Amino acid sequence: MKHIIQVAKISVLLLVVYLIPTLTVEAARVVPASGDTTGNKDFHKINAALESSSDIVLEAGSTYYIKGTIWVDSNQSITATGATIISKTGAFRNRPSKTNYKSITNFTVDGGTWMNVDDEGYKKSAVQFSHGSNITIKNATIYCNYVGHAVELVACKNVLVDNCALIGLGKYSSTCAEEQLQIDIATPKTTPTVGKYGAQFVKGQTCQNITVTNCTITGARGICANYASKEKKYQTKFHKNVVLKNNKITGMSSEAVALFNVIGATVENNKIITKSKRTGTAYSVGLHIAMFGKAPSSMKKAVYKVNNNTIKGGRQGLYVYSHSSSKFGKVIAKKNKCYAKAGKSKAIVLHPKSIKQVKLLANKKYKWR
Repeated sequence: MKHIIQVAKISVLLLVVYLIPTLTVEAARVVPASGDTTGNKDFHKINAALESSSDIVLEAGSTYYIKGTIWVDSNQSITATGATIISKTGAFRNRPSKTNYKSITNFTVDGGTWMNVDDEGYKKSAVQFSHGSNITIKNATIYCNYVGHAVELVACKNVLVDNCALIGLGKYSSTCAEEQLQIDIATPKTTPTVGKYGAQFVKGQTCQNITVTNCTITGARGICANYASKEKKYQTKFHKNVVLKNNKITGMSSEAVALFNVIGATVENNKIITKSKRTGTAYSVGLHIAMFGKAPSSMKKAVYKVNNNTIKGGRQGLYVYSHSSSKFGKVIAKKNKCYAKAGKSKAIVLHPKSIKQVKLLANKKYKWR
């Protein structure tokens, strides 16, 4: 009887295993380069592959020519390690279709050298994501003209930019203030290309949880969290939680890093340098943290951590200031090496009226010659 019961148990187990459907993981689709320099064939092949398989691979060592921007969507990925992609316009972007960070979700680009057919680079946004979440750009090199943006994030949430090189090309004026990585607010004037899809997409939506790590970024400005400078009614809208770690960020004609209207930020272990010659203005600051318009009550609990950075600026190295009656929460600046061409005393300037609580710990200040 015991043996019969054991055989019965085994039979039932085998039956259960047999009835459970086998789960298969679809392999990423490899898209060979066509060699067609007009951009027609590769453009259509890449877009068709994304529509049919979601995850695609561009071959290492191959050069792809695309006649237009690649339109991407949720739950897709492009692996382009070792590939070069040359576009007649931008590289890739999504079409806004929903608000609340739902236009595109769970998208990844890994690798690739992305550039424009023009030697001086694209003069708009090479990469743009709007109203999206859970987006990763890693191991990529993106070239863009100094007056454009290599990466523009409009009203996005939970974004990681890791181990990338965002490089400015061409000429820039001494007053150019366009950034290679823009963290943008969605308003009619700041993002008109997004507004073309409907007024609901430009109502002052902001970014949250933007992380930039291990990158090399060179632009007229390096990185900017933007605010609505020409639209006062949107100046009460604030980004949340920007993290910059282990980057080399250079501003050629303006700040290396400008964080405007941000509730809480972490800036650690970066090399932040501006080469701007406008030493009499804030455009020559190395790390510029500022507030415009009335901040929400949550700003009172916000924490800015600025630790272990090398910061070189013109008028100031590290500069924190509020242009309104609102005050920053807590600013902790620790073990930074700060330089200012204006003199050692200007290497760190934190306006006490702007800040609720300030901690300066073991920082070193220098005059930068």
